[in-house]
Amino acid sequence: MVEVYRNRTRSRWSVRISGRVDGHRLCVVLVGVTLRASEAARLRCLRTGARDVHAWAAGELADLPRPEGAKRLRYRIKESGFRVEGRVVVRAAAAWFEADGTAWAVGGE
Repeated sequence: MVEVYRNRTRSRWSVRISGRVDGHRLCVVLVGVTLRASEAARLRCLRTGARDVHAWAAGELADLPRPEGAKRLRYRIKESGFRVEGRVVVRAAAAWFEADGTAWAVGGE
């Protein structure tokens, strides 16, 4: 199980294994994805203006092409949770984290 989050300083996706950053990648694909976001940390960041890692995706690394039907996965600090087409999602069958900073998912619930 690995965790992925956007490193805005490096403009890369950070890959964390067992709590330690293993590297930074332009693109990452995960399957069996769980999306996690700490509401308390999100509110603290809004209040203080600090930037910290409080939202990430966890799953297994994969090497799959992004399908046509993948939906845009979004996270904004102003709103709680990850969203696909405006609804909060906590899981996805697979997620693609692209070089341009966008994320895409299929099978979100």
